Amino acid sequence: MQDSIIKLALDVGNKRIKFVVGELSSDGNKLRIVDYLDLESEGIRKSVIEDAERLTYLISKGINSIAKRTGIKFKKVSLGVSSARLVSKTGHALIDFEDEKEITCEDVEKLGELVRKDFLTDDEVVIEEEKYNVRIDSMGILKNPVGQVGRNLQGDVHLVTLDKRLLQPLIDVVNDAGLEIEDIWLKVSASAKATLKQEDRQMGVALVDIGEGITDVAIYKNNKIIYTKSIAIGGMHFVSDIAYLLGLSVKEAETILGKLQNKEIKNGKVRTEMGEYEVKSLYDIIEARTGDLIGFVHETIEESGFDGYLGKGIVFTGGGVWLDELLNRAGTKLRCAVRKMTPLELRGLENPSASYSTVIGVLLSKLEKEYIQKEREKRVKEIKNYENESATKNVDIDKKEMNNIEDIFTGRPDKKDGMMEKIKKWISNFI
Repeated sequence: MQDSIIKLALDVGNKRIKFVVGELSSDGNKLRIVDYLDLESEGIRKSVIEDAERLTYLISKGINSIAKRTGIKFKKVSLGVSSARLVSKTGHALIDFEDEKEITCEDVEKLGELVRKDFLTDDEVVIEEEKYNVRIDSMGILKNPVGQVGRNLQGDVHLVTLDKRLLQPLIDVVNDAGLEIEDIWLKVSASAKATLKQEDRQMGVALVDIGEGITDVAIYKNNKIIYTKSIAIGGMHFVSDIAYLLGLSVKEAETILGKLQNKEIKNGKVRTEMGEYEVKSLYDIIEARTGDLIGFVHETIEESGFDGYLGKGIVFTGGGVWLDELLNRAGTKLRCAVRKMTPLELRGLENPSASYSTVIGVLLSKLEKEYIQKEREKRVKEIKNYENESATKNVDIDKKEMNNIEDIFTGRPDKKDGMMEKIKKWISNFI
């Protein structure tokens, strides 16, 4: 596709390393997966890098393989990150203006700056930022205040932060593999991009992203992420529990869980080359870890203050969601609608498993950001050309027409233009 946007996304997990290359057409209407790669991960355990050299080698190997197959040499990558030590902070900011004025994008951004100044320490980096409950002159909540007029602006800002020292080892590994990181995305937020519909995020939903080593929970309401929390429990812990309690190797425990998932059960037992195991005993082991995980989800929802306000219930995704037992228990314990979601299908990567939610979400987030930026640059150029032409012809610029062009950036869709609607809906136009 001529003048298309091509980007590389990376998800470094405890068990697998995933690469996805996507291409978005210049008009934002067509998206396809150019290539993808899934490698076994080594050198990282419980989301802590133990062998940087080995992990660097594997990422470099994956990049070289993709370059050879696509003919594209990538220098930059977008990366998804998570940690059991993510911190969720919400602060309130108020800006008083000397006189009544029109609110700009810079004013809205300053809300974030004020909260970051008050809540952020020198050791922290912001992974995710969301502004909500924005008001002008203490009036009703506005979806987008840009272009409105008032004497003050206020709003809440949700920050998800991580200690720089925890993030730096992963950045170093990716850099040593020959890649520059151009964007870092919160994994659970990326997974939401790939799995949730706008209706889910609007009505209220808890997204539970179960990875191999970490489970992330994100609470969405009114199309905003308003609370997040993580815990160091994931799919690998079910494996390690069975291996430890039954005195088995990790490989044997993985085989057993795979057979449970595929319902390969006969006379109440699971059989492998190493032996046979009572299903009841296996489920007793799984039950304990499942209880811990569901207890964490319930606790997180209560802490968020939105218990009872999640109209779309709880959605599970991620590579660790492979046991029906987990979903059944969650539905009973949490007393709300519970469902499993896989990422939306894309041309070139049909029927993706839930383990691809993060990497696909990272790709979609980056393509969307890049596309909107290109549209912004194009419109700014049009505005400048219009200004020059008007000045030459001694014609005044129509303020209303200028606002229509700027609406594309501010989020106030103009009926005649329709571009903002295309940007909002591009994610559903995959061909």
